[in-house]
Amino acid sequence: MKKLVSALLAFGVAISAAPSAGAHASYSDSNPKARSVITKLPKLLWVEFDGNLITIADKQTNFLTVKNSKGKELSDGKAFVGGARISVNIKDRSATGTIKVSWRVVSEDGHPVSSFLTFTVRK
Repeated sequence: MKKLVSALLAFGVAISAAPSAGAHASYSDSNPKARSVITKLPKLLWVEFDGNLITIADKQTNFLTVKNSKGKELSDGKAFVGGARISVNIKDRSATGTIKVSWRVVSEDGHPVSSFLTFTVRK
């Protein structure tokens, strides 16, 4: 019995001392860059994170939206994930002014993360 208690105690200490596996995804890069000023919207907009994003079967678990300053959706709404990057095609590239890119993604640790960035289009 003492061996069992000692083994369970040692296991508990080992588990509590182990580093956390995985962390929430953090923004690392995008095209266009956050707070940049550009002259034309790209055909494809992407946001990259510091770790891979996960998808669950055929369910849409990751979202990326692109809106102009009046709240009009500029993307086609069909975001796709490849590794640490989420991308969306831009259907209306005529917008100018402040553009807001919002996301809700699922980190490789299984936790959802949401945030946004902005950039400006000046012609």
